Amino acid sequence: MDENNNYMMLADPEMKEIVDSFIVETKEILEQLDTDLVLLEESPRDSELLNKIFRAFHTIKGTSGFLGLVKLPKVTHKCEDILNKLKKGEAEVDSILMDGILDSFDTIKELVEYIETKNNEDVEVEETIKHLTMLLDRIENPDKYNDAEFNSEDSDEEPAEVVAEDDLSDEEFDKLIQESFNKQNRENKEIEKKETPVIKEKAETQPAKSKNVEVKANTPVKKADDSIRVDVERLDELLNIVSELVLGRNQLAQLNNEFGLEFEGTKYARDLSEASRQIDLMTNELQLVVMKTRMVKIGKVFNRFPRLVRDLARETKKNIRLVIKGEETELDKTLVEEIYDPLVHLVRNSADHGLENEEDRTKEGKNPQGVITLNAQHESNNIIITVEDNGRGIDPDKILNKAISKGLITEEQAKEFSKQDIFNLIFVPGFSTAEQVSNVSGRGVGMDVVKTNVLKLRGMINIDSEVGVGTRIKIVLPLTLAIIHGMIVKVSTELAVIPLNSVLEVVSASDSEIYTINQKEVIHLRDMTIPLLSIEDILRTSSNGKEKEKQYIVIVKIGEKTFGIKVDELIGQQEVVIKSLGNYLGDIKGVAGSTIMGDGTVVMILDLSEIISKLEKKVARTN
Repeated sequence: MDENNNYMMLADPEMKEIVDSFIVETKEILEQLDTDLVLLEESPRDSELLNKIFRAFHTIKGTSGFLGLVKLPKVTHKCEDILNKLKKGEAEVDSILMDGILDSFDTIKELVEYIETKNNEDVEVEETIKHLTMLLDRIENPDKYNDAEFNSEDSDEEPAEVVAEDDLSDEEFDKLIQESFNKQNRENKEIEKKETPVIKEKAETQPAKSKNVEVKANTPVKKADDSIRVDVERLDELLNIVSELVLGRNQLAQLNNEFGLEFEGTKYARDLSEASRQIDLMTNELQLVVMKTRMVKIGKVFNRFPRLVRDLARETKKNIRLVIKGEETELDKTLVEEIYDPLVHLVRNSADHGLENEEDRTKEGKNPQGVITLNAQHESNNIIITVEDNGRGIDPDKILNKAISKGLITEEQAKEFSKQDIFNLIFVPGFSTAEQVSNVSGRGVGMDVVKTNVLKLRGMINIDSEVGVGTRIKIVLPLTLAIIHGMIVKVSTELAVIPLNSVLEVVSASDSEIYTINQKEVIHLRDMTIPLLSIEDILRTSSNGKEKEKQYIVIVKIGEKTFGIKVDELIGQQEVVIKSLGNYLGDIKGVAGSTIMGDGTVVMILDLSEIISKLEKKVARTN
């Protein structure tokens, strides 16, 4: 069997559709396996789950063999042999067996990645196959091994009387694979005959119970015929067209207003108004439908975490249970891809910093098993993601002392800090309260990256914690990054858009109602002292020199901080399409992008998080 010829076949344009379909289907199977394998360790006697996992490996082996791949069928075939022993009751799941299967699972994922990106299987699999072969020998000859010897990385002893597939000729291996398809197809048919429709539906719609992983889902399974796969690039093109249509609708609405004022009461004005209303209605509906096509369940991200938490528990030597809620919550595909890394940082911190070990939890009267909860839910036009643990909590005094000792703040500044201000110090680059560096965390990098990534997604993040009770980190994200609801305001001679999801209210104030404290302008509002921002510097505009008897203050909230933005005029609210500033202008701090108004005017969209962050840094330098 010539591997090079097989890899040439993978790169063959005529095979592209088949290979792409294989990759997509295999990655979907692997995503589900990532959760199912961890569940199996906690529910080793769940025959339905075991059959489901067996069929997953069997499917990967069969389809990869059909494409003429070599290494992928070898690894999956060995995994299938072990799972077959478990199915027949000839072996039981233990940590050593599961470690081997999970290591092989990682190798399989790496192989699929190479096939997708490099059209080959240039991954070392000999050690993986050797390990699986030893596991099979351990099942058949349990007296031959003890756990200490089996876990030894320095052991070079070859298992006796076990023929590795590498010792087979290509023809013998092909024959072995073919016999194993045929055999398993017969077994699968027997299994399906025995399963009643009710049991089968339950197996596919209800995740297995686990003491370490809880997943709440009751979504019925759709038939394959009810859905089709669409290239994401096509959805992006469709979204761009809808975005342009939104701009056209806004232009038509503005034209309708101007025409209506001039020809009010005429048939032409009425007809234009009706046409504008219909276009507005259909554009909204089309926009909603297109946005829904890009929506994916956040379970796509959450389902990666059971394996991560399992590995973290073993690495930190802690008893940790993961609870997943709201995995059916949907958000834009782009957000799903971007939010994974920040969540990994947060979960790792919860496991390492947040949760105590069993001994300490028992001394404190807690359940020896710590809990990390991942939750997602919709709230208005946002999605709320929380990472919560029931660990030791965050000590504000410890954070303050660490920040002072590092020179991040002075003792005088510390006296004015609220509890939320103290927690926000965790996001300062280089800040860490860990007494020693571990493989999991403690290097002072991570939380600042989390905040940066969340802000890039136009989101917000805040921390709430209580010593001895636990910590809850809340991330607020928009449902989409393409179109936002904005408040259009005028500052001097320029228009600007303030994202509406950050706006609390709008008030008017005279000069006499604006005070100066420590050279900073503030306004008193219902027993609150709210600092004011001027965005003239951000927009690089200058005042027209006229004294303003009254002006509007837009009250906004970012995280736990509330600010007022001084504006000269309120134009109105509108859905706006975010456009990039382009390479020529580059990255302008405080500006999230731009949009085009109905009359063709280009208007900047404010990045409030960046503006406030910039202001805080300026204040810190002044102090």
